[in-house]
Amino acid sequence: MSVEQHHHHHHHHQTQFDPEKLFHSFKECLIKTNVDSDFDDISIREYIVAYEEMNKFLGLLGNIFYFVISDVNEKINIFKKYMEEEPNHYATLKTFLKYEQENNKFKQSKHDLKHHPSGARTLLRLHRALIFIYKFLERLYNADQKQKSAQICIETYEQTLANHHPWLIRKAANIGMHGLPKRDALIGHMVRTDADKKMFPDFIATLEKTYNITQFYYEKYDILDLP
Repeated sequence: MSVEQHHHHHHHHQTQFDPEKLFHSFKECLIKTNVDSDFDDISIREYIVAYEEMNKFLGLLGNIFYFVISDVNEKINIFKKYMEEEPNHYATLKTFLKYEQENNKFKQSKHDLKHHPSGARTLLRLHRALIFIYKFLERLYNADQKQKSAQICIETYEQTLANHHPWLIRKAANIGMHGLPKRDALIGHMVRTDADKKMFPDFIATLEKTYNITQFYYEKYDILDLP
């Protein structure tokens, strides 16, 4: 474990992971454009807040998720910069995708990708990780104690995020996931009280809704494969 990783690991514990904050902030993500209709947009600010809290949870699972966490952190920081520079354009999912499409940000040169990656490309990475995380949590929560968390994690990873990872990362992730703590310990981080327990299924439903709304717009704009 390098010094940097060690430092990184401690960093997570300074600000304690708070399941209720996590549950609440994902709920706050969802926006209704029309009061009478279902949720159909996402607040970028809340999405970022929620993801930062989720990252603290992943940090508790040990270095296994380092490859997810470091990527998520990088993407969050890119997005924060956009939100500071152009708060109006980057307020919600709908506004920023429309803005980027109108400004031809979906087709980027290698140079631009490296130096000014689009918001769409950046969020896509968080989006892909989200389905892995929520499906893993859902399966973990519903699993019986005999099921190994590592097995659940590897299967979920292979069905979701692994499709977007190069072989080397997949290999490392697979090996790393064998070191996951037991199911009860993992769920214990997330579900500490009876109140948490009551909120959990709703939390998973909220994550799924957040994912589905994002997926809908990415399909609409045909940008699910941005490099």
